[in-house]
Amino acid sequence: RLGLPELVSFTTETNLPSRRLMERLGFSRNPADDFLHPSVPDGHPLIRHVLYRKTGRTAGPGEHRS
Repeated sequence: RLGLPELVSFTTETNLPSRRLMERLGFSRNPADDFLHPSVPDGHPLIRHVLYRKTGRTAGPGEHRS
């Protein structure tokens, strides 16, 4: 059991396949959490990132959520 209260995931704003996957996995997004990635130079087209969260009990290795 992982017992984590929250999982987070992020990707670039334009990476729609990854964003759709996060949504299918039950992650949700609050646009207020979006950010400019500090390692990407200003003005770069991939600087904007979106943050997704999933809260609650998560299944550990070998477990299935029902």
